[in-house]
Amino acid sequence: MKVPFSTFVPKTFMVRLGLGILILNLFVILMTVVSLRQSWRNHQELASAAAQNLAQVLDRYVADTFSKADLALWAVKDEIERPTTPPANGRRDLEAFIRRQLERAPGLLALRTTDAQGVINHGGGPETATIVTLADREHFIRLRDVPNVGLVISKPLVGKLTGTWVIILARRLERPDHSFAGMVHAVIELSQFDKAFAALDVGAHGSVALRDLDLGLIARFPSPARSGTAIGQKVVSDELQAFAWSGRNSGIYKARTPFDRVQRTFSVRRVSEWPCYLLVGLAEQDYLYGWRRETAQQLAGVGLFACLTLVTSWLIHRSWLRQQATQANLEQLLAEVKTLGGMLPICSHCKKIRDDKGYWNKLEAYLNEHTDAEFTHGICPECAKEVFPRSSGRNTTL
Repeated sequence: MKVPFSTFVPKTFMVRLGLGILILNLFVILMTVVSLRQSWRNHQELASAAAQNLAQVLDRYVADTFSKADLALWAVKDEIERPTTPPANGRRDLEAFIRRQLERAPGLLALRTTDAQGVINHGGGPETATIVTLADREHFIRLRDVPNVGLVISKPLVGKLTGTWVIILARRLERPDHSFAGMVHAVIELSQFDKAFAALDVGAHGSVALRDLDLGLIARFPSPARSGTAIGQKVVSDELQAFAWSGRNSGIYKARTPFDRVQRTFSVRRVSEWPCYLLVGLAEQDYLYGWRRETAQQLAGVGLFACLTLVTSWLIHRSWLRQQATQANLEQLLAEVKTLGGMLPICSHCKKIRDDKGYWNKLEAYLNEHTDAEFTHGICPECAKEVFPRSSGRNTTL
């Protein structure tokens, strides 16, 4: 009779097998987590470095645009305030001079002057023939009322001649007695910043923005709303406000942009010597795309490994069960064979065998009890001659 397999499964073997599989899988999971964590940090550091590099490039671009505009203002201011040529040629020569300065600063849309009443009287750019007064502009009023104010940069506004969003850089013009004679101003169209920002590779969900020191929006890519409606707004993240209050010139922070609720890593810096901030933001969903794909692949690998170890452990368990069952059956057979082995007490006359209890049993009864052999009775030829002498030579099997 076979013994059930379960009786051959010691608890210690099952516990050791289970613990071994568990420890192996936990080790693989731990290594995967460590690897993915390090990869995540690498992606974050690369994104921060990329944002800083892009911010530095744009810093030079914006600073260069403002610097060239101010150089053009100084040149025109010096030309107007120095002793002029005779009146017959003075206006024509000044117009030509202003056009030359405008050509040398391709980032400028227009370069113009006004008289003391704010009326545009000289300059190059679109619609220069139109008579327009700028006496109501904040930058004009400030230059008129504050003699030593220096360079004035306006907030974003819609140009009266261009009809587009522009920013104005202006300086005061003075007569020989230092009284107010008007202003010279350079016009920078904000769309040129949008074009420059769009040329950068900031990813499908990245952003670039230029803001003044009050955090008012000057330019942004991509546009946060319909054309022009967001310019000047001051809805910013708490992280950007904290940076502005800190007084630092550059920094890195993470924030969710109020415009679109996209989580980004930002590099922010104050443009060199100019009253504005430049922000470059790289979206997590862009720069972590590769990391997420890597995570999915590694998790799939861990799951496959776990399945393989479970299948392998099940096969080991089944094989061990079969081995134990075979061993048990073998031991049982050996035990039965061993019962008939050794010295058997047998009667020399009647051929009975003595068992372990001292009883004498017939040979066929003893073998029938201790083996699977079964007996049929007959008579051999020698015995037949002795028992049945008259039937000699005939078949005597009963």
